[in-house]
Amino acid sequence: MATTGTAVVRSADMPTKVEHLRQAQHNERFLSSFDLATTPFLDWVVTAIFYTALHYLRCLMSHHNYTNVATYGDMDKAFDRIQLLKRHPAIYDDYRTLKDDSWSARYNMWRPAPAGVVDLRDNEFVRIRAFVLTNT
Repeated sequence: MATTGTAVVRSADMPTKVEHLRQAQHNERFLSSFDLATTPFLDWVVTAIFYTALHYLRCLMSHHNYTNVATYGDMDKAFDRIQLLKRHPAIYDDYRTLKDDSWSARYNMWRPAPAGVVDLRDNEFVRIRAFVLTNT
């Protein structure tokens, strides 16, 4: 990948907007396979919600030709560099909630309650998905 000033030139191996969208939709189908009231894997559901939201956001970033996203730090920078995201700081707040809860589930052995997972899915995640689909 090459950069010219602030523009990023896409290399052939970087996923496209459509590929990120397809992956997000694929992940959503996976999420729908869980019965949140009974599954013992709510920690993994939280992680899947986060990664699904991440693909939606990377779809949006690709749509805005911002493809230099290799780390979580790069994601944070994108929220400062893409004007649309700068104008909607609540989307960053939703992203950070999902990211932090996913991290807690993976590394701090946080075991969320079903109602908390439903809340993440039906609030933070749904807002991110709707924002991306409206703006791509």
